[in-house]
Amino acid sequence: MINKKIDEFLQRALVNYDLPGLAIGIREKGFVYRNAAGYKDIVNREPLLPEHIFHMASVTKLFVGTAVLQLWERRLLQLDGFLTDYLPWFQMKDERYREITIRMLLNHTSGMPDVKDYKWDNPETDEGALERYVRSSEVKDAWLLWPPSEGRFAYSNIGYEILGVVIAAISEMTFEDYVRKNILEPCEMNNSTLLTFKRGIYDESRRDKSLCIPHEKDNENKFVRVAHFPYNRAHSPSSSLTSNLLDIEKWARACFDHRLLKKETQEMTWEKQAFIPNNGEYICLSWFRREQNGFVLYGHEGTDDGFRASFWICPERELSITVCSNISGAPVKKISKQVFDLLT
Repeated sequence: MINKKIDEFLQRALVNYDLPGLAIGIREKGFVYRNAAGYKDIVNREPLLPEHIFHMASVTKLFVGTAVLQLWERRLLQLDGFLTDYLPWFQMKDERYREITIRMLLNHTSGMPDVKDYKWDNPETDEGALERYVRSSEVKDAWLLWPPSEGRFAYSNIGYEILGVVIAAISEMTFEDYVRKNILEPCEMNNSTLLTFKRGIYDESRRDKSLCIPHEKDNENKFVRVAHFPYNRAHSPSSSLTSNLLDIEKWARACFDHRLLKKETQEMTWEKQAFIPNNGEYICLSWFRREQNGFVLYGHEGTDDGFRASFWICPERELSITVCSNISGAPVKKISKQVFDLLT
């Protein structure tokens, strides 16, 4: 019965929110739901299937957070250690950068500003791209929004690019290799990668057939393809994961089963760190925290050109909800909340 309700909701949401494609994945103990509606490529009228691959955008940050906590468990870094303890060469014109800790970067309270241009139209794909960005003038010449000691929330993708370089420096492997070997492979996330350029996104003839096409609307409110796939290895830690419903379920399951982090460490990642004034939520250690219908949920949104993703879990119910769409501005968080209403 609940499957039919969600099927009907999925079809309504596709039409009501005027989306090219919409995929919803739910797992709660013995219950599994995975379905999709619309098109993965509306220009060529290719139907969207539950197994198709989406750009997950900032959901990637949860994998960065897990990687950092794994290194913390191995006593290779301290959460309250200064950033410069791990990247001695790091510098900014604003001398207050010396106060920034790893924890502050994880919970967006460092005062770090945000990325101005992701250069999707001029991407870099070599191994040195990420560190070059962190050494670039956009970071080096930036000024903090306020002193890190104030502990105020300000979402910063730059902060997560820096964390990616910290992970690479400590592990002595690329950021992407670390995540693959220590998170994706243990979770058997075989449909997931941070190296999205290897899916052939720059060559139509080589493009992975399971990869969704990013869309937007033109001036006449018609669906069109986004000119550039939102990928640049210089911004890998903030937004590069491509995955599908099944693999994200595996990730959620690993969090519940404490396969990647010890139980006490996983629970620590869900502790409140700072209040977010604009929506009443809290930031934890890379996870966002909200309350709905008497339950506490933890998750992250993903937003980039042509894609939206929403991933939330409710540990009390061992429930995960993933909602993805292949168009800019899709209200996936709203849809996720409506799905949670249906379930509760």
